[in-house]
Amino acid sequence: MQPIRAVGQAITSTNYTSPKLFDFNPGKVRDTALNFLAAGVTEIEIPQAVIDPNKRFPETGIDKETLAETLAGIPEETKVVGTYLGANGIGSDNRKYLEVQTRALGHLMDAFPDLHYAMLHPAGKDAGLEAVPGIVETYAKLAEFADTQRPGFQLCFHNHYDSSAENAEQVSAYLEQIEAAALPTLRWGPDTGHCHGMGGEMMAVLKAYVHLIGNAFHIKARVPAFDRLHGAEAYRKERDIWNNEAEHGRGLYSGFVNVADPEIETPFGEIFSLIRASAQPARDVVLGAVEIDIPRQHPRLEALCAILYLVNVHGIETGLNLSNDQIVERVFGGRIQ
Repeated sequence: MQPIRAVGQAITSTNYTSPKLFDFNPGKVRDTALNFLAAGVTEIEIPQAVIDPNKRFPETGIDKETLAETLAGIPEETKVVGTYLGANGIGSDNRKYLEVQTRALGHLMDAFPDLHYAMLHPAGKDAGLEAVPGIVETYAKLAEFADTQRPGFQLCFHNHYDSSAENAEQVSAYLEQIEAAALPTLRWGPDTGHCHGMGGEMMAVLKAYVHLIGNAFHIKARVPAFDRLHGAEAYRKERDIWNNEAEHGRGLYSGFVNVADPEIETPFGEIFSLIRASAQPARDVVLGAVEIDIPRQHPRLEALCAILYLVNVHGIETGLNLSNDQIVERVFGGRIQ
């Protein structure tokens, strides 16, 4: 049985009271580390945008000055263990994608010595099933490159709403090709929230392909009643948390909530049992990155609630494995500045 250890996913802190969504500037990355560290989580996952958050250097893909500031702000106790790579034209220009993301991975590995996995965003909605073999072939080339730079490094396909890997047929098409590639460096990093895009087939797909899960996955909860875009008949306008149009930003994924929300429909017990029994990480633990796309309260409180729930209800580990009292004291006692 593989243990599962919680990792802090940067979105949980970066999308809170920011002038823009997905703000990966140094202060926000530092906030991510501190908010999760207060709850005993010593590892974080950051998006590739951290290396050039304001897109100032498209030619090289790296803003060295800003990255240096980011690195200086991360507490000594915190390790950056994972990253999330954007689509960057995959499916339409695989050659260009491979060039850009090979360069990005090189920069990320240089900056973060503990990095050992990267999530792969699927192609956009316009990519049909016929594009999947070429996409996975490109993923495999990138995975082989990563392994030459850091043996054991895993690239993890990440299914996602509003992409070419949303419903069960689409996700299965990717996973069939990944299985056929038979590379231990190319795995599946499912997102338990986005898995709801597979509807009633979600658990069947998870059971069929859980052996492809490797170093990491995303822990995310969902309440369809809140989500105008994806809740279908379960959506209730009067329940909408944000009550705004999706194109205005914060309503886009308003169905994703804290894992401790009492109304979640995500079957964590069953999912965690499958992963513990059948995942194949390169190390002795599977990392679950706790992600809340649109925080409803201060991210430190979001982390507190999520970690207390995951530890006490589902036996998830953390880097520090603190008691409940210790976590609460660290969050409210001001011991972490």
